[in-house]
This record gives sequence, C-alpha cells and structure tokens, in this order.
Amino acid sequence: MLVAIRRVHLSPFPFPAQGYLVGGAVRDLMLGKRPKDLDFVVPNPEEAARDLAHRLGGSIFPLDEKRRFWRVVAPGTTYDYAPMPQGLEVDLLRRDFTLNALAVNEQGLVLGLPIARYDLEHRLLRAIRKANLWEDPLRSLRAVRITLTAGLRLEPHTEGWIYEHAQYLRESGALPAWERVGEELSQILRHPAAAVGFLRLERAGLLEVYLPELAAGIGVEQHGAHHLDVWRHSLEVLAQLTLLRPDAHLALRWAALLHDVAKPQTRQWSPEKGRYTFYGHDALGAEQARQILNRLRQPSEVVAEAVRLVRLHMQHPPQGGRELRRFLHRRREALPELIWLQLADMTGILGYRERVEELREQLQAIESLAEGTPSPKPLLDGREVMRLLGLEPGPKVGEALAALLEAQAIGEVQSRTEAASFLRDAFGEDKGRMS
Repeated sequence: MLVAIRRVHLSPFPFPAQGYLVGGAVRDLMLGKRPKDLDFVVPNPEEAARDLAHRLGGSIFPLDEKRRFWRVVAPGTTYDYAPMPQGLEVDLLRRDFTLNALAVNEQGLVLGLPIARYDLEHRLLRAIRKANLWEDPLRSLRAVRITLTAGLRLEPHTEGWIYEHAQYLRESGALPAWERVGEELSQILRHPAAAVGFLRLERAGLLEVYLPELAAGIGVEQHGAHHLDVWRHSLEVLAQLTLLRPDAHLALRWAALLHDVAKPQTRQWSPEKGRYTFYGHDALGAEQARQILNRLRQPSEVVAEAVRLVRLHMQHPPQGGRELRRFLHRRREALPELIWLQLADMTGILGYRERVEELREQLQAIESLAEGTPSPKPLLDGREVMRLLGLEPGPKVGEALAALLEAQAIGEVQSRTEAASFLRDAFGEDKGRMS
C-alpha cells in the first residue's frame, strides 16, 4: 500500500501529463538536492520525450525501442521515459531501497511505502527486501555510494544483508559489468569525503570484491615513520588530498588511493635498517594501477595520468637551481599533480612536518618556474642532428634530440652553435657540416 509522504516543489522541471517522476530523483528532491537525472513513467514515452525535446531543444533517442524506453538530453539534465507500469505499487516494490521506491505526480505529491516516511526523517537507507539486493549485483555497491552522496546511513538489517551479499559476490563471482562498478567507484572517489566512502566499502565487505589489490594492504604493517598499515595509510593520503586540493581531478584521486598498492608484494624485512623496505613498489604499483583502472573501464586519459603519478610518486623534487629545472623538464607532464600527491603522502605520515613544508616551497618554486620557462623548442631538428653526427635514422637520433632539449631546459645550451658543440661532445665527433 502506497501512502502520501509529503509534497515537493517540482519547478523548474517540465512534468509530463499523467506521468510520475520516480526513483532516486525524488529522494534527492526531498533531501534538498537538485537531481540531474530524471526518470519518468508515462502512458506514451515516445510522445512525452518528443514533446520535451521540442520544448527544450534537447537531443532525443531511444534507449530500448522494444521496451519503449526513451531519453532526452538537455543542458545540465537527462530525462528518461518508460511506460507506465500496470501497478505503480508493484513497480516500486521491485526497486532496491525504500527511498528509491518513491513516485511524485504532477501536483508534487510524493507516494511511497509507509516506512519511507520514517526512513526519510531518520536519513536511513533501507532495502525493501533482502531478495531485491540479489536481483542486481550492483545494488550493494550502489547502497554504499548512496549513503555517502546522499548523507544517509544504512539501516541495521540492510547493513547485514549487504555484508552477506558481498560474501556471495566474492564466492560466486557473479559480478556486475565492470563499467558499472567503475562508475559507482568514481562517484565515491569524486566526493569530498571519498576516504569515508572507501572505508565503508571495506566494512561492507565490498573492497575485497571489487578492489582486492587494495584489500591486500589491510593489516600490512610498515613501521618506521609510518604509523598506519598500508590500507589505512592509503585512505589517509586520499583524505589529505581532498583537504589540500578539493578540486583534485579523478586521476589524481585514483593515484592517491593506489600509490602504495604494490607494497604488500614488495615488503621485506631489513635487519640492518630495523624496518620493512618496499623497493620497487612504485614501478610494480604503476602496472597494478593500470590493470585495476583498465578493469574498471576508466577513460584512457585517466588511466595514463594515474599510472604516471603512481610510478613517479617516490621521485621528489630537488632543491632549487639547475637540478630543479631538470626535474621540471623531465616531469613536466606530471606537474604540479605529482607534488600534490607527495604533499598528501607526507602529510599522512607522522613526524614529516618539515618535509611537508619543504614540498610546499618546492611546489611554489616549480609552479613559478613552469610559468616563466615554457618547454623549449629544439634548436636543431632531426636531419641536422643526423648530418652533424653522421647518423642514420634510428633511436640514437631521438636520444640526441632528447639530450639537447634537456640541456636547453637547464640553461646549458642557448644557441645553435652551442647546440652543435654540445652534441659533438656528448655523442661523437663532427662528421658533417651545419648549414
């Protein structure tokens, strides 16, 4: 039996006649949020979609012509239209959570299950039935994401069911499509309290399901300067990054979470140092990060940048002068994000306050240096280098050009004559003539 929960203000959303707005968008409206994805059930989905597209000038296309699902994409909002169900209550009871099993009519009256009013007042996320979680393997992960993004907490029975569902997923391997998993995890990662979201994933038993490489760091002690195990340190670095750089993009956030992912595989006890070492965890971690992010179907540019940051995160900038310019030249593509990652990493280690202050100063120096010294253009081209050094086309020409660019970047070479002299000294005798 559906009951009236409350009324909501629908403006500025265009509402189809004889239709209902359903699902998470209603929940968000009642929680004071402006939804960007609206789902409607209407008598004639195609007609409603075409009418809206005409009014808004949006793009229209069928999501599933056989099932009569249509979508309109307008600036800032997506509108989906599905056929009106035979029974609204039956349709809502098939959904995952009580605060998603809501419908609002064109007068703004919200209908839902009687318990939904209590859940709304107490900001609880409650599964409608235990069996509903098993109908879509993504629902347990979505529950954790919703609690974070909507500011809710799991109802106790639902929390237990989700943990049980996580065990089932791990044992059965009946996982949702990886692109759906990647989207949910990315939404968590983009949130200001991303570290809290991933901690909830661990406590729900879902970290081992979707990110077993990170779960391997639970309880892996580091000692030395590290006061946290590998997993808790990764969470701390992510938390510090979101505080230091609230606008950090997705690749940098992934790098913060994954920067030490290979430490469990590289940990060795050093009697001489009296602590564990993790030699090579940066290189191995970069490859693991690539595998993880590709598995999660992350965009190629996100994968490339996150992998680069993980690989370089142990390479800290030198103090000023020529070596700092060399560092800028070699790491320009990773800057300043690399320094922000290192700042978050050092901030997450007790007793590293002085190093954090040094990194802050180096970040300012690098940003100032990068602004005043754009990447140099080669004083000589490949043909000139080949003629000068008597080389055939091949890797040696690329090495010579790269060395010349670096010499220009650090100020050793400033003219074509100096460039020729530098290459003769570095790569061989003069076997050609410069024009």
